[in-house]
Amino acid sequence: MANIQERRNKDGKLISFSIRVHRGRDSQGKQLKPFSTTFEVPEGWTEGRAKKEASKQAVIFEKQCKEGTAPDSKQTFAVYAEYVIALKERSGVKHSTIKRYKSLLVRVNQGIGHIKIGDIRPQHLNKLYEELAKDNMNLKTGGTLSNKTIMEHHRFISTVMTHAEKEMLIPYNPASKATPPKIKKSEANHFQIDEVEKIIECLEGEPLKWRTMTYMLMLTGCRRGELLGLKWSSVDFKNNQIKIENNLLYSAERSIYEETTKTGKTRLIKLSQEVMDLLRQYQVQFKEQRLLNGDRWQSGEKWKGSNFVFVQETGEPMHPDSATDWLNKFAIRHDLPHINPHAFRHTFASILISKGIDIVTVSKTLGHEKVSTTTDIYAELMKQASEEASECIADVVLRRVK
Repeated sequence: MANIQERRNKDGKLISFSIRVHRGRDSQGKQLKPFSTTFEVPEGWTEGRAKKEASKQAVIFEKQCKEGTAPDSKQTFAVYAEYVIALKERSGVKHSTIKRYKSLLVRVNQGIGHIKIGDIRPQHLNKLYEELAKDNMNLKTGGTLSNKTIMEHHRFISTVMTHAEKEMLIPYNPASKATPPKIKKSEANHFQIDEVEKIIECLEGEPLKWRTMTYMLMLTGCRRGELLGLKWSSVDFKNNQIKIENNLLYSAERSIYEETTKTGKTRLIKLSQEVMDLLRQYQVQFKEQRLLNGDRWQSGEKWKGSNFVFVQETGEPMHPDSATDWLNKFAIRHDLPHINPHAFRHTFASILISKGIDIVTVSKTLGHEKVSTTTDIYAELMKQASEEASECIADVVLRRVK
């Protein structure tokens, strides 16, 4: 039977009841901490009414404890968030995601880490988002955080509270009722055709490895890590295609490491004959480099026999930032616009859309999990393509007749 204890303030006024249910002993015979909850006496209630309701709540709580559905909403957000992150890490969530969760938790804890999960309300979250938008919150610039970054904090909180709701610790997810800042959609950064032509022209005198890598970034739409994670075993010279199935990443804790693609899915990408010929030339150079290095080739145990296409001088995988650094220096050398690997991905998508390739095919080629992701990113380009299509129809149907 549940144990009920009265709690009174200094004036002797009844303010709450502590309800405890015996939990038994563990396998070593040690007494387990009892289940507990608190019933707060509403303002204006008589003691008789409060005691009657407390007894009723005790029966309900004891039944929940026996059925395993008793809520434990006394944990602070900080404690429960650590539990959720650890749970997701054990379930196989990517290291990069776990790392981001932990970095977001630092700022979130400053605002709501001390509050019990059962007490968190949308107002607490709105206040946090307001604080995050103030000056000096951005540790790099000393300025404000972008709405996009604040939205990341909101999504993380929502992930934690969704889990609490799933475990029946809270009746609803307060993040679903909060009002995070809106993200202003900006047009995806991409190159115009004349800029691409200029880049190709400047590539002619560059080392074969970097020339091949840049061509493949331009003509596959791959993410940077996906291309650096490509292995020779995933290159199909017979059918002129590559299989994207790995992602090469870096973190301070793990150094360079390998994961699945962002969505966890593999995809095949067809390549032009020109790119395949360039890749063959590079493979010859790759094999020569391996022979010249002899025992120094992949001397470390971690990456021995890894067979990545793009590697360092001794066969070790490349740091993902090395591609970004080289492209930046390449652009400066040739007086080109700033180049980053992801701009090639956006350029690839924009060309497909402008040529009328259906959005489902574009989405699958890019490796997006949902078509809606593609439409969100390239909404403006799709609008332009639609307008051009309307003009094209008018040219054929109306203007030619006139």
